[in-house]
Amino acid sequence: MAGIKAGVCGEIHPFSSLFLFIYFISFIEFTKKATIMGIKLPFRINSPTFQVFLVGFVCFCCPADTTAADNSATALAVTFTICSLVGAPLFNIFGHRILIPCAGLTYVLYVGAFLSPSSAFTIVAGAILGVGAGCLWTAQGAIMMSYPNESEKGRAFSIFWMVFNLGASVGAAVALGNEWSVGEANHVQPSTYYAFIVIMTVGSLIGALLLPASKVIRNDGSQVSLHKYSNWKREAIEVLKLFMDWRMLILIPLMISSNWFYTYQQQGYNGGGYFNIRGRALNNLLYWMMQIIGAGVFGWMLDLTSLGNRKRRAYIGNTVVIVVLGALWIGAIFIQQRFTRESVDLKLHPDFVTMDVLSPGFGPLALEYALFGMADSIYQGFVYWLLGTMTNDTERSARYVGFYKTIQNAGNAIASQIDANRTEFMTELIIVFVLNMVGLFLAYVVCYTVPDVTVEEIDNLRDGGKEVIVGGHVENSVEDGVQKQQEKLETEAL
Repeated sequence: MAGIKAGVCGEIHPFSSLFLFIYFISFIEFTKKATIMGIKLPFRINSPTFQVFLVGFVCFCCPADTTAADNSATALAVTFTICSLVGAPLFNIFGHRILIPCAGLTYVLYVGAFLSPSSAFTIVAGAILGVGAGCLWTAQGAIMMSYPNESEKGRAFSIFWMVFNLGASVGAAVALGNEWSVGEANHVQPSTYYAFIVIMTVGSLIGALLLPASKVIRNDGSQVSLHKYSNWKREAIEVLKLFMDWRMLILIPLMISSNWFYTYQQQGYNGGGYFNIRGRALNNLLYWMMQIIGAGVFGWMLDLTSLGNRKRRAYIGNTVVIVVLGALWIGAIFIQQRFTRESVDLKLHPDFVTMDVLSPGFGPLALEYALFGMADSIYQGFVYWLLGTMTNDTERSARYVGFYKTIQNAGNAIASQIDANRTEFMTELIIVFVLNMVGLFLAYVVCYTVPDVTVEEIDNLRDGGKEVIVGGHVENSVEDGVQKQQEKLETEAL
């Protein structure tokens, strides 16, 4: 490792590269015209779409697998749970331009820890990554949910999720390329980790390119945020109020099971020992690629006004997720009957042959796993979109996402511990199947409350006052604002 570090530093001095990066960031921040160094750009850098894309690119570079079935994963899930709730106040107090780059660097530390022989260091790195991940994903969700117009929130999710999972797909392709020739080997090559470290470092620094929320302008000329920075006392009160919001409480089963299935899918179905390293690597690549397709189609569908008003689209979206996920879990039950933890244990059954990409019957099993990826993207997209119908405010969005990620990662921590106790794969499958269905059916209650236009009062403004915003815009009266938004929706439907 010492030789590699010296080689990297020998090519580009870190301080000189950092100086150039900061200079470029400063240039972009104060340039409001769509040109950089005389080159005309086909977009506005201060548009919500570009900012969401940029957040997606940061996450593109940080596709860490946070589901390793060991003590580091449990430490990660615990700190991720706690710091997701704390991430919202940090976002509202310090802003995302500090939060996101610092959070991204914790991914670098986590991946680097796998090159160390110290298991204690890996556990500590996992705990630190949980802190960073909580902050990163809270900031990401707040930006994705609050920056776009109400009629574009599904597409904003599509843009982010497609770019983000393009990064995961590239990472999976790198891993597949490195592992393809090893066949039956059961360890990851060091070059895979080195590639991730470089990519994640670049992504962390790119986070500083994001503009302050007050400088991001929607296409209709409105600012996405009118807030000044918040304070700890105010944030503590507002976070506690989330636990008294009946909509948040009834969505807990939906939220808690939204990452629960990762443990079974990635540690049981794909990583439980039935596939060899090459088979797992190809499965992973297909999984992340299907995430891209699922997000693109589903996000577009949620914004499709020809399907009806927002409440009707909420019902449709919820039903689609139930049907797709239910069918996949039923299919997984039949597949899971092929193996157990004991049947693939080479110590107990040394003659067991793991499934390779060239083995008969690999195709249908790979397809099931790939469709798991698509189901994940539409599940996450539905939750984000549903939360986005409740608010257009950046501060409130951060708190909603922080609550979502807290509950989500509490479920992930429980699922990881269940798996660490060597629970049978079929039992894990049945648990997550039931949780998913309960959460999705309860979500219909919240779908019933979805308004055509969101009306809310916001405070902590730069001028010290309060405003009523209708559909994310400050209006002279609620009635006028609602009428304008309805006329806009009717025009878009035509």
